[in-house]
Amino acid sequence: KDKTFSELEIKRLWRDNPDANIAVKTTDFFVIDIDVRDDVDGYSSFEEWELKQYIPATLQATTPSGGRHIFLKKPKGVQISQDIKVRPGIDIKAHPNNYVLVAPSNNPRGKYVWDQSVEEMAEAPIELLDILQAGKKPSKINFTTKYNPEYSSKTAKLFEQIVFGLGDEGGRNNNLASLIGGLLIRGVDEEAAYMLAKIANHYTPSPLSQQEVDRTFESMLRKEFDRRSGIGYSED
Repeated sequence: KDKTFSELEIKRLWRDNPDANIAVKTTDFFVIDIDVRDDVDGYSSFEEWELKQYIPATLQATTPSGGRHIFLKKPKGVQISQDIKVRPGIDIKAHPNNYVLVAPSNNPRGKYVWDQSVEEMAEAPIELLDILQAGKKPSKINFTTKYNPEYSSKTAKLFEQIVFGLGDEGGRNNNLASLIGGLLIRGVDEEAAYMLAKIANHYTPSPLSQQEVDRTFESMLRKEFDRRSGIGYSED
């Protein structure tokens, strides 16, 4: 079972085990682990990977082998798959029960050392998550059965809008407001609704600014609070 140690217990454990290493479970964060060995250079793979351009300023560390750990927060409600050897010399350590060693831990090759330029962990942007999950998605299926739904509910339209985007300029704001309102009125958790709105905006050919998304979401959230203070109602 999980146990929380008091400050006094931690100090005692450290006093009794001064050479102990520190391991942290990747429950709420994940690590892009770049390794360098005689036969593999993870840095070369990293330089050629499109994911690199989407990494924000975030907590990083140098590993004893001369490699690098890049720490990123997992967005709430988003599952990130563990992926060993996602690229030559690069692992994604993300399983909730996995762990990584952190500074000042050491092994026979040397110590883990924090990069002092950024001291906080940033949340992984959706563009980066899309790249990580792309390899997990099945290849596009060539359907042999023609499917023509006889009925499409309002809920189905919401699902479609999340993956097809908010449409062309001129209608994006109204479509975003409609999407958010439709999710909230159906009882979707507000954090989940916010993430879905961001996903829909991401898949829009000319997406809205993050500031506009946030402003629209806050406005629709206030409207939903007002609605719930009156007569309840549900849609299919």
